[in-house]
Amino acid sequence: MKSMTGYGKSEAETKYGKLIVETRSENHRFLDIKFQLPDSTLSIENQLSEAVKNLILRGKIRVTVSLEGTKNNSFVLNMDLAKKSKKNIDKLKKELGIKEETRLEHFLMIKEIFSAESKHALSKNETTDIIRTVLHAIKKLDDARVSEGRKLERDIKNRLQIIEKLTTRIKSKRKDFIKITSSKLKERIQKILEDTQIDEERLYQETAFLAERSDITEELVRLKAHIGKFREIARKKGSIGKELDFLLQEMNREAGTISAKSKDAEISHFIIDVRSEMEKIREQVQNIE
Repeated sequence: MKSMTGYGKSEAETKYGKLIVETRSENHRFLDIKFQLPDSTLSIENQLSEAVKNLILRGKIRVTVSLEGTKNNSFVLNMDLAKKSKKNIDKLKKELGIKEETRLEHFLMIKEIFSAESKHALSKNETTDIIRTVLHAIKKLDDARVSEGRKLERDIKNRLQIIEKLTTRIKSKRKDFIKITSSKLKERIQKILEDTQIDEERLYQETAFLAERSDITEELVRLKAHIGKFREIARKKGSIGKELDFLLQEMNREAGTISAKSKDAEISHFIIDVRSEMEKIREQVQNIE
C-alpha cells in the first residue's frame, strides 16, 4: 500500500553545471505528470516521463529540473523582439501622449529579450546523467510514499478491527431476535385483548413476517465479507485505491440498511460508530495509490 503524497530531491554535478531535481506528488484520480525543465532538456521530456511511469502508477506528479552555474551556455539577444518592443512602446507613448524618454532599462524588463542558449545538443552521457538523477529523485519520492502508505495501512487495520467488534455486538444483540420479538408482541396483544385467547399460530405468522422485514443477517454477512475482501485487496501491490474506495461504498451501504431495518436504538448507535470509522477510513483511502 502506497500513499499518493510524497517528496524527493536529488542533485548531481555534471559537465554542464549542478543538476537539481525536485519531485512532489499529491492525490489524483489518475497519473498526471508535469515537468518544469530547462530549455536544454526539453528534448528528453518524453524519456523522463516514461521513466517516472515505471515507478509511479497514480497521483499528480510534479518534477522540477534546474541547472545551477550552467556551463556551456551563453546568453543571446532577441533582436527581433527588441525592435518590435521598441515599435510598440513608441506607439503606446503616442496614443497616450506620454513624452517620457524610452530608456534601456525598459527593454531589460522584458524577460524574453535575453535567453540562455545551449551551444550544443545534449550528448548521450548528459542525457543519461539527467535521467539517472531524475530517477533517483523519483525513487526517493516513491520511498516516501511507501513509508506514508505503511502508516495509512496500520490506521486502516485498526479501524477495521473496531468495525468488526461493533458488528459482532450487533449480531449478538440480534441472536434471540425472533424469540424476544414474539414474546413482546404476545404481551402487547394480551394487554389489549385482556382475557381473549390468542391464536398462537397466527401470532407466530405475524412474528415471522415482522422478523423477516427486520432481519439483518444477510447484511451482516455481506459486511463481514466486504471487510475480508478489503483486507485482501490491501495486501495487493500496485494501484489499489480505487478498488478500496468502491468497496468502502458497499460497506457503507450495508451499514445504512442494517440501521434502517433493525429499528433498534442501540443498534443504530452501534451503526453510527461503524459509519464514523468508515468515514475515517474513506479519508485515508483517498490518499492511497
